[in-house]
Amino acid sequence: MEVTDDNTYRVLIQNNTEHVEVMCFGMDSVDPDAEGRYNSVHDLPIWIQTKLSMLMMLDVPPPLNEVKGVGSRIGPSLYWVYK
Repeated sequence: MEVTDDNTYRVLIQNNTEHVEVMCFGMDSVDPDAEGRYNSVHDLPIWIQTKLSMLMMLDVPPPLNEVKGVGSRIGPSLYWVYK
C-alpha cells in the first residue's frame, strides 16, 4: 500500500508583521513539521514557497482561483496549499 499525503495546508500571511501561520488539515499528517509560525515566507519549507509563489500570481476571488495540484488563493493573504 502506497502512503500519500492528501493534506491541505492553510497559509495565512499577516500583512502587518509579514509573519506566516501554517496549519495542516487532513486525516494523516505526513509532514507535521510544516505546521507552525514563521517569521516570513522565506522561512517556509521550499515546497510551500514554490507553490505559494504560483498562487500569489492569481487574482483574488471571486471567483475562487485554484491551480490543480498546487492550491487555491482564498483572499489577499490566505491560501490553501496542497501537499
